[in-house]
Amino acid sequence: MALDPSKGKDAVTGDYSALVKLGMDKSMILYCEADLQRRPTPQIVADGVDMVRAFQPDGFAIEVNQFQELLAAEFQRVAQEQRVFLPIVELNNQVNKQVRVRRLGTYLSQRKLRFKGHSAGTALLVQQLQDFPVGDHDDGPDALQQALRVMILLWNERHEPVTMATRLIT
Repeated sequence: MALDPSKGKDAVTGDYSALVKLGMDKSMILYCEADLQRRPTPQIVADGVDMVRAFQPDGFAIEVNQFQELLAAEFQRVAQEQRVFLPIVELNNQVNKQVRVRRLGTYLSQRKLRFKGHSAGTALLVQQLQDFPVGDHDDGPDALQQALRVMILLWNERHEPVTMATRLIT
């Protein structure tokens, strides 16, 4: 799961906050559902913690560039208050957003990525992907690539070949 908290100048006309859930089946097909809304920061945190409680992801990516580091701390505080396990993975993005989002192209062209039907947020994410890079908003695609990045990281850690070095650590 991942969050792009982009809000722009205000929660009414600014960017969308994008919460993206990503899963994978045994055939390694990815399934995506998104919640894209314009919402104030306290609502982003409340909605995010509720989604984590329901979805129970292995990782929850939050970009920690600039002020967003404070948002991760607020997520931890609220999750702890509500006794929700929140596996935050802090991402400090140094690569240009266009480069990061373009990495999704391989999964899309190979039809390895499926999107939930009858979901307004997911439909908006798909629209943003179609409009990229010239669209007005790219919050959904950014959150999707972050979710995929964390999924790959967690998958590779779990399926790392056992060597003498890993045996000594475990």
